Amino acid sequence: MKSYSGIYQDGHSPAGQPVTIQVQATGLALTFASRDGHVLGTPGLVFWEASRIKPNAYREGHKTVLRYGDTPVQSLEVVSPDFAEVIKNAFPEAVFHRNAQPLPKHRASGLYFLLALFLAGLALCYFFLLPAMADLLSRQIPLDTEIALGEKIYSQLVEKEKIDSARTQHAQGFLQQLSIRSRYPLQMTVVQDKTVNAFALPGGHMVIYTGLLDQLRTPEELAALLGHESAHVQERHTLRSMARQLSTYVLLSLLLNDVVGLSAVLLENADQLTALHYSRSLEQAADTQGFLLLKANHLDPKGMQRLFTRLNQAAPYEGPTMLRSHPLTEERLEHVQAMIQQNPYPVRPASFQLHQTWKALQKKN
Repeated sequence: MKSYSGIYQDGHSPAGQPVTIQVQATGLALTFASRDGHVLGTPGLVFWEASRIKPNAYREGHKTVLRYGDTPVQSLEVVSPDFAEVIKNAFPEAVFHRNAQPLPKHRASGLYFLLALFLAGLALCYFFLLPAMADLLSRQIPLDTEIALGEKIYSQLVEKEKIDSARTQHAQGFLQQLSIRSRYPLQMTVVQDKTVNAFALPGGHMVIYTGLLDQLRTPEELAALLGHESAHVQERHTLRSMARQLSTYVLLSLLLNDVVGLSAVLLENADQLTALHYSRSLEQAADTQGFLLLKANHLDPKGMQRLFTRLNQAAPYEGPTMLRSHPLTEERLEHVQAMIQQNPYPVRPASFQLHQTWKALQKKN
């Protein structure tokens, strides 16, 4: 009869002993091998009666683990592709092979799993829950606090920039003629810099670089841009996005009602505002407001499409700063096209006054 090799534990010692197993008519005969590999005689023989082998044997792949006796409980581990089937056929009435269970996982595996689960929970909180909470709480900041904070950030940013005063005045005039309704004191600043960029600050300031302004060819394009940036101000997109990116510090400051600490955190990271990344949903919302501003002024909505074209043409390789902070996805382009098709309105040429302001704005100093 075929014999099998296995590891036997007597229940007293944690160390297992190698044995040779033979399947006999009424049970399993276990013969112990000496350290030099020779089989011991009768004193080294243990017999397990099939009827006394405990129920619910453990099986995993080719491994089978059986338990026997009560005090102490002995165990036998056999790795063989056919051992489980052989003993099942040899002792069909025995209970040990019924409801066979998979091998219990090592306790360390369970600890590793719990550790991995804990780390995954921490990552989930850090990357998703904390930013979401910081975003939510940042919306509760009082309006006057946000405006004061925006003034501090603006002063810090522009002190090292070269402001084009004449074009800033014309840009402010252009903005006012668009009649944007806002609870914020919207203010334009034109910075002399070749960077193709524009950004909005908390509280009402909007900054446009001459590198972008000089790319525009029609007043409708500028109107679309200002509508987009003013939406970031009005809906607190800049404050919320900054809160999400600096969520750990911002959340702590907001929970402690530490406005001074919050201001310090945002001021220390003010430079990030020039290339702050907005989410896809915020960008689409700002595009919608830009379109609605064009509609309210009866300006050609294709000005927004031309604006996007200018941005893409300005940087065919790496993309301008504005495209890195305002990613121009296919979804955004499709969204604008859908708004134009679904919301037709009578288009009029830019008013004489708006056109004159636009012409003055185009003059380079």
